[in-house]
Amino acid sequence: MATVTYVVLNPPSYEARFRLLVEPTRTTLPDSPAAATEGIAGTLPESQPALPPPIPTQSDVETQIVVLGSDKVLAPVAEQMQTSTHDLSQRLTIRPVRPTEAEPAKVLEVTYRDRDPERVSAVLHALAETFMAYGQRDRHQQLERTLSQINKDIEQYLTELEQLQRDLQAVQPTGASLQPSEQMRLLTEQYRQIHSLRQAARLKAVEAYGRFQGLQQQLNMTPAEALAAANLSASPAYQQQLAQIQDVDRQIAENLAIFREGTPILLALEEQRNALVAQLQTIAAEVIGEQYRVENPTALGFQGAVSQTLITNYLMAWIEYDTQQRYDAKLAAPQAAIARELQQLSSQLPKLGRIENRIRTAHHSLEGLNKARQAVQLQLAQDNFAWQLLTDIDNTPVIPTVSRLHLLLLGAIASLAVGVLAVVIADALDNTFSSAEQVQATLKLPLLGRIPTAEGQPNIRLEQIAKIGNVAWRVTQVLPAIGDYEQVQEAFHHLYANLALAGHGRSLAIISPSHGEGRTSVALNLALAATATGKNVLLIDGDLRRPALHRYLGLNDGQGLADLLAQGEASDRLAPQAGLTILTAGQLRQHPVHLLSHESLTRFMGAIADRFDWVIVDTPPLLSAVDAKLWSAVVDQTLLVLKLHQSSPMNVRRALQESFFTTDLLGVVVRE
Repeated sequence: MATVTYVVLNPPSYEARFRLLVEPTRTTLPDSPAAATEGIAGTLPESQPALPPPIPTQSDVETQIVVLGSDKVLAPVAEQMQTSTHDLSQRLTIRPVRPTEAEPAKVLEVTYRDRDPERVSAVLHALAETFMAYGQRDRHQQLERTLSQINKDIEQYLTELEQLQRDLQAVQPTGASLQPSEQMRLLTEQYRQIHSLRQAARLKAVEAYGRFQGLQQQLNMTPAEALAAANLSASPAYQQQLAQIQDVDRQIAENLAIFREGTPILLALEEQRNALVAQLQTIAAEVIGEQYRVENPTALGFQGAVSQTLITNYLMAWIEYDTQQRYDAKLAAPQAAIARELQQLSSQLPKLGRIENRIRTAHHSLEGLNKARQAVQLQLAQDNFAWQLLTDIDNTPVIPTVSRLHLLLLGAIASLAVGVLAVVIADALDNTFSSAEQVQATLKLPLLGRIPTAEGQPNIRLEQIAKIGNVAWRVTQVLPAIGDYEQVQEAFHHLYANLALAGHGRSLAIISPSHGEGRTSVALNLALAATATGKNVLLIDGDLRRPALHRYLGLNDGQGLADLLAQGEASDRLAPQAGLTILTAGQLRQHPVHLLSHESLTRFMGAIADRFDWVIVDTPPLLSAVDAKLWSAVVDQTLLVLKLHQSSPMNVRRALQESFFTTDLLGVVVRE
């Protein structure tokens, strides 16, 4: 009915069109020669910053169409044709022209309709001139803005480098002429030497103290008394006086046998003895001195030869014990000082490493920005920004639009087609998951991650590991994400954080019901996210029938998993590496079921279990072969990957029901 009304109320109109070749709406760099290496590393420029591709993306073309149809661009044409910009934009159509559906558009087709054929031709000429002038002006302005932004970024990186250099000088130890690692080694060696000396001193002190205690029990003397006895034994005056006392004692004993006590002769001998003892005490006090005070120094002089030997040994043990104790105490202070230096240096080493890494990254970014600035300056110097008309505007035919009868027929056919298309779309939507919430509600599984759609893939540099044989690849560098892919990387960091909170094991299999649901992309990006936290990760392409990991990264799949399983040499040929190690599928020379037997996989996983912090396996689809079930039996956990508008609830349920999982199914990841 709407079509009939339109045909009745509107007379026929005319139209004409021209095609315009446009350049990218954002600055790009000229193609740089690829390095002569295999894999994705060979396609990346050495130090080129992340800039847009040389061909406009779909969003670029759509933005350009909106700008060309705006009042600002159409105002000169509307003024020239004495009409309003609204009326002009209503009759104007701008659409992209693509060689194929997969290729981005570089050509715009401009169509203008009006009831007056002469006006159509005049407006078309005016539009062509206006659009060409806009392209020249806008391209130049965008290059100027890009150059200004690059200059700002360079200044920012230079400021950051200056601050990082100051931070590095502030963290490094004052007056240190050695590298922190060498200084740490020397301090550690000094600490160990002092520790060994103290240990030896303590052992000697314990041994001396044991002898000291044994001799003390035999002599029943204090060290002061023993030292006094030794000094008195070595004094001639004291020994002479002691001999006189002993002679008087002998005389007293002889007279006691003849006379009774109290007789004058005995009293005289007693008085003589007392005088000698008083003199002996005076001599003893002079010999011993004030340093070693004892209660009865006179009695200490009466020592035999055996006692004197014991006293000598006793004093030597006491002196050795005291000497070793003092030596140990003397070493304690420098050892404590070295320990403090080691503790301070240990706390500074991680910060030093982080600052040095940031300095290297800033230098790398500055090099790329300088190259980008040179490329933009070259384009500005060339002054070649004009768009190209692909149509002879002077000979463009003005043709009538579709006749009324054709319009009625097309309206009827379009109505029928729209109805059929609506039925098909509704049916398709009913048979696939349309949202992450629907996946979670249907499968009753935890939703661990939502991965947005974005063009591109991780920018990584790889080198092949040479250990007896070249069987694996090691990620040596992860470059910054390009454009919207930064959101994808952030989504995988959230996914890894959720897995860490859920408590992932040492090995994980990535599974999905069918092909094309993104297992390989999820496995690679999840491995990169785990590597960013310091984990040593092994990523295995477990799909021996249709391996995809080496094609995804552009690697040579000469040797890999199939060779290790066939030869049973995982422990010899797959050495652990820091960061991310990638093991491709390799060349299949036997039936996959034979290679992926439970015994073979169990032996293989056991050989590498303690070599890596985490092992991630990219498995085949559950519904295509039994391989994924075999992998799930030898890993700790599994993770289900589904793609919206592709995965159907029926296929997912059937895949999960037919698969007998002996490991934990952690949850589901949805690719939008």
